[in-house]
Parts: sequence; C-alpha cells; structure tokens
Amino acid sequence: MTKRVAIYARVSTVRQAENDISIPDQLAQARRYCDGKGWVAVREFIDPGASARDDKRPELQRLMETACTDPSPFDVVLVHSQSRFFRDTAGYVFYKRRLEKHGVSLVSMTQDFGNGPAADFAETIIAAADTLHSAENAKHVSRTMLANARQGFWNGSRPPFGYKTVEVEKRGQKVKKRLEIDEREAATVRQMFKLFLEGDGERGPLGIKEIASWLNRHGFRNKRGNPFFTSCVHRILTRETYTGLSHWNRCDSRTFKTKSKDEWVAIQVPSIIEPAIFHKVQSLMHNRRATITGSRLITSDVLLTGVARCQCCGAALMIGTGKSGRYRSYVCSNRRLKGASACRMPTSIPEAELDKLVLGALADEIITPERLVVTIREALRHRRERASQTAAKRQTLKLALKNVEAQIERLVSAVAAGTIPDMALVRGKLEQFGAERDECHRHLVLLDQNLPELRQGFSNQQARFIAATLKRRLLDAPRPIQRHFVRGLVSSIVVNREAIVISGSKVALAACASNPDSLASVPSYVPKWCALGESNPPCRNENPVS
Repeated sequence: MTKRVAIYARVSTVRQAENDISIPDQLAQARRYCDGKGWVAVREFIDPGASARDDKRPELQRLMETACTDPSPFDVVLVHSQSRFFRDTAGYVFYKRRLEKHGVSLVSMTQDFGNGPAADFAETIIAAADTLHSAENAKHVSRTMLANARQGFWNGSRPPFGYKTVEVEKRGQKVKKRLEIDEREAATVRQMFKLFLEGDGERGPLGIKEIASWLNRHGFRNKRGNPFFTSCVHRILTRETYTGLSHWNRCDSRTFKTKSKDEWVAIQVPSIIEPAIFHKVQSLMHNRRATITGSRLITSDVLLTGVARCQCCGAALMIGTGKSGRYRSYVCSNRRLKGASACRMPTSIPEAELDKLVLGALADEIITPERLVVTIREALRHRRERASQTAAKRQTLKLALKNVEAQIERLVSAVAAGTIPDMALVRGKLEQFGAERDECHRHLVLLDQNLPELRQGFSNQQARFIAATLKRRLLDAPRPIQRHFVRGLVSSIVVNREAIVISGSKVALAACASNPDSLASVPSYVPKWCALGESNPPCRNENPVS
C-alpha cells in the first residue's frame, strides 16, 4: 500500500534559512527516500530559523493540527533526523504519541530503529542525547557571546533604530562588529525626544500616540520601511542605548524574564541622546503613569484641576456648571458632593476669572525684563554649544543624501544600459532609495527650522516690550501650553473669598530663568487612602511664590 507522507524540515537560525543551508538538502533527501520506498510526498512543512528545544514553531503546529485529525491525511511524518523534529526528550515523546494516536508514524531517514519496545527505548535515548547536545551547544554559544560583549563587540542581532553595525576586525572566520550611528535614523530618534519634551511648535509636548501619528503623517518610517506604532515609539523613548550605554544579557532568551543586573554586560556605544535629556523623559513618563498622576490631571482641559483647593476645608475645587453649561465656576468639591454641612465657607469663583488671575500673577512674577535677560543669555549659550553639533549632523545628512542620489543615478544608468534584466528588483530598489532620499530631505528641513538668530544685547525698553508681548501671548495661548506653564511652577492654589495664595517650589522658580526646559516636569500625584480626614490632604511644606 502506498503511504502518504508529510515532510518536515527545520534549521535553527534565520541566517541558515536565508542562505539556503540544509533545508534544500533535507527536502531533496526526503523526496529521494520516498521514491525509494514507493511513498508519495503529499505536503511539505518548513520552519526556517526555529529552535527545536520547544514547540513554538508555526509549521510544526500546522503539521500537528493537520495530521491529528480522523481520518488523518498522512500516514507518515518524515524527518531527516530526530533532532530536526525535537531537541527535547519530553517534547519528542509527547508529540510522537499524539501522532501515533491518529495512526501516523514518525520516521527518521538517518535513524531507523525499526519497531517494538527496543526501538522506542533507542529513540528515547537518542532524544535525550539530542537534548544534552543542544544544552551544551547553548552553553558554549552563551559563553562566547558573553566574552564578545565584554570586549565591546555587538552580538549579531539587528541593531537598534538609529544605529548600524560596522565590521571592525576579523578573527579567523569570525567578523567582529560594533555599533555606529546611522545619522538618518538618529535624526528621527532626536525628533521623537524633541516632540515628547517640546512639541511640534504648534502645541505643547506630545504623548506617545501623538508622536507616532506625527511621524507617520510626515512620512517618517522605521528600519523596515513601515509606519511607526506606539509600541515602537515607546521602546525608543525608553531605550538606554541612546545615551551611549547598552546592556547585553538582560533577559533569558527562552523565558524572556529579566535577569539580575549582576549578569548584565555593559557595552559602550556612540550616544545619540544626552543622558540628562533621556533621564528627563523617563521622569516625565513615570509621572504620567495612572498610578502616579491621576488620569484626570492629564486628560482634563480644566487649567487648575488638581492644584486649586478650598481654604476652608482643604478639598479640591471642581467645575460646577449652570444654565446648561453656559456658566462654569470653580466650587468646593466637599460642599458640592457632600452637602452644606461639609464646608462652612465654601469657595465659588468663575472659571475664566480664576484662570486669568492665576496666569496673570505667574506672568507678572516670572516674565520680567530682569529674568528675560538671564533667560536669553542662557539660550544664547545653549545655542552656541549646539551650533557645532547641528552643523556636523547637517553635513552627515548631506553626505547620506549625496550617496543615495548617486545610487539612484547608477541604478538608472544600469537600466538604460540594459545590464539589469529584473525590472521588479529595480522598482523595489528605486522605491527604497527614493524613501531614503525623501527622509534625508525631511531631516535637513527640520534642522534648518531653527530659532531665528537672537540678538546679543537689547535695551531696557526692548526688554520691557518683549516681556509684555510674552505675557499677552501666554494669556492667549492654547490651553495645553497654559497648563504646561502652570504645572511646571505651581504645587497648590488655595482660594477663599478674599485672597488667592499660589504656592510652588523655589527651585522651579529659580530654574525657570537659568533653564527654561525645567518647566516640563509634572507634579506627581500619589493617591493615599486615610482612615480619618481628607483622603488627599494638601501639602503643608510649600514656599509662597506670590
């Protein structure tokens, strides 16, 4: 009787599969084996670059799903050797028993032990030997990669976005590589951090989802030429490698569990983002977590949510509306939610009036001619420090653009000469080079969109005029920018019927003159449930700003 055969072939690494090592040979030998036995190979299942130490293999699962039916479309599952099927004793025995329950036998071309208990015993011994051999190989490979990482070399995986691998030396057949900055991708990384901290110039700092949307809308693409997902943006914003320090051996390759820091291996790489900027982004992301900063503080469009409080009872102020929402006021939440007995002297003030008073007081205190002089002096110093870096980045991008245009020109010339017969390949390459050229152009435009040249000095009258203009613009600015300004300075606002007391950190007040970026931080919010008293008591250790 002619048997129906399903051939299963596998190699361990993607590199082997890409180079057509082993798989074509396994398939060719299996077909000859079937011809010699008079069997019919009805289907082939191939797992390129999959480990046999577990069952996380798509084609193996598809094979088992197809074979383990009644009646089964196969009589035999044919493999080159047992190790192609499994390198784990328990897995081998379990999956072989599953096939046998549906009348399907597992046959190895190179390890035919026959049938019966003695054959089963021999197969189990071979499976155990394959398991040991796999574990020993893994141990030696891990030791070699650890030594490679300790010497500062990159261990062969795909480099992070913003980097490329370059060959630095060759030891026998082994090529040693290190990371080098890919300026075209690095410019996108810097743009992400800028969008997170500063925004796009039209609104305040952007969140991760908004950054992904902005990048995709402006034509930026990831390393594979695909649009950015929020997960990719988050991974880039939290990857310490961009500060110049990468860690290898951070997690177990099989369980993906994080290892102890004592087992990590530090590798020095070229930095793309300054450590201070990176840690600032991590702090902001930490403070924006729902467990740290209440979601209502982030999503609400109310300017003083979470910072304005009633002086009488200490409760937070909330928005109360009247006449179907035409009138909006800050009111005591205790009085509004618990009744008249909860607060003897409740606060109530129109929303627009309190917002204007607070913004005006902060503007009068912060945006003064004297502080403006110090701020611009620091801005000029910061601009001079970055000028040389920007020039170097622009030169690198221009060189990358020149190389891409040269590649396009050579490809077009080859097509015109008729030396390339495969036009599908030409079209693919042209699309790839065109995307790289457009991205270089976009980054050059972003680099050229610098702030206008600042004057080295100006008169007192000009300083007063600029301060007055900035105050007006702050009062007329979009709500996200106003919230950004207030959150960076204010920790609480206590309101009663006669006075408004704005409190904040003296450190933030002093830093706003010497470092305007310091206003980007968000006061953290930690919910605390107390047995007695207010569940979120106001902070008492505050320093008055005005």
